[in-house]
Amino acid sequence: MIIVTSIYGSPEVASENAIKALSYGSDMVEFRLDLIWDDLPEMESIRKLVKKISNRSILTWRSKKHGGRGRLPESIWLRRLGHMAKLIDIEYEFAIKGIRFPNSIVSWHDPSGTPNSLRLKQLVNSITKLGGLSKIVTYAERKVDAYRVLKLYREVIMPEKLIAFSMGNKGSFSRRIAPFLGSPIMYAYLDKPVAEGQVSLKEALLLKELLS
Repeated sequence: MIIVTSIYGSPEVASENAIKALSYGSDMVEFRLDLIWDDLPEMESIRKLVKKISNRSILTWRSKKHGGRGRLPESIWLRRLGHMAKLIDIEYEFAIKGIRFPNSIVSWHDPSGTPNSLRLKQLVNSITKLGGLSKIVTYAERKVDAYRVLKLYREVIMPEKLIAFSMGNKGSFSRRIAPFLGSPIMYAYLDKPVAEGQVSLKEALLLKELLS
């Protein structure tokens, strides 16, 4: 399991916190570009942000549709991200149009709820066919919603390439269980959660120790 700490704030604060998270034991950091800049940043600004730690970084621009703060990015902007970090989070709608890389995390988020089991199965089958890592995250209104998401690890051939859990306090437990079911990544926070129910870096390190 790889611990990834989500990073946000001004570019200066984000850079400082990224180094801090890695020094505390995080394996990688996820730069939430939509929470660092108000609009799509220039490539040079991103290069400065990930300088010296690009091989331990994930770049994510999360749109409002998927629970983030960003507008929908231009395709050409997304394509230029491909070589700038170890992993690039690409939302599903762009990935099915061919905007994806060997180092992609193809992600799908539903910040408003959790689809039924049939829809979740259809989604995981579709997303895993696109290659790279696959990520499915929903909002759990009830604990049973999160359990439906966790069942996806039994639906795929390679659970070690699936990241699936639920947001929200009712789904927080799924973040902790997912690595034991095969998830290659656990997302954590350094000071304040980026999403409701997120795990602290301190707790993530303890969970990783249990898995080792």
